[in-house]
Amino acid sequence: MSIAALALCVSLVACSGGAEPPSGAEPTATTSSTPAPDPTAGSSPSANSGSSDPDSPVAKIERAGQSTAPTVKAEPADTSGDVSYSDGVTVRIDDVSFGKETAQGPGSFPDREYARLTFTIDNGSSDAIDLGTSVLTLLDADGATAVRVYAAEAEVTDFSGVLAAGDSATATYAYALPAAARDAVTVVVDFDGDHSSAVFRGGLD
Repeated sequence: MSIAALALCVSLVACSGGAEPPSGAEPTATTSSTPAPDPTAGSSPSANSGSSDPDSPVAKIERAGQSTAPTVKAEPADTSGDVSYSDGVTVRIDDVSFGKETAQGPGSFPDREYARLTFTIDNGSSDAIDLGTSVLTLLDADGATAVRVYAAEAEVTDFSGVLAAGDSATATYAYALPAAARDAVTVVVDFDGDHSSAVFRGGLD
């Protein structure tokens, strides 16, 4: 009886039809639907490239809420003269001096020559002028933009705040400028969106 039982058990196993999965089989990998990052995304806008207009050698900056071109314009002046607008606003270079940077340490440029210019804006118009977005640029004879100098010894102060009708505002800016480049410069004072930039051409002495 025991032999018969054993034979029956072997027969049942052989006929079970159970099959193991082939060795080494692995699940199929799923591919991601996430797109590849765009290498140009988040790139910074290009720098202001200036203007081809000889009376406006530096393009006006874009100001919030200002969608129209300047409506009040003025002719360029010599560096010793005034830029006068039809509404009574005038811009002038009051004082020019020169120096060398003396500060030491990171971010300093000891012995770098600079020109220090003091400007005055007289608001002879009937409207207030917001000077908070003023941008002043100095170009050398080749049209290259001079670097601003913020060294403590230059004692610079930017235009700021609102200039009321009938009032004047004074500010001082310094630019890295070697002595050999002082004879021919262009200074551009972009002080608001309603007026064209004040342009001065000539030497600094």
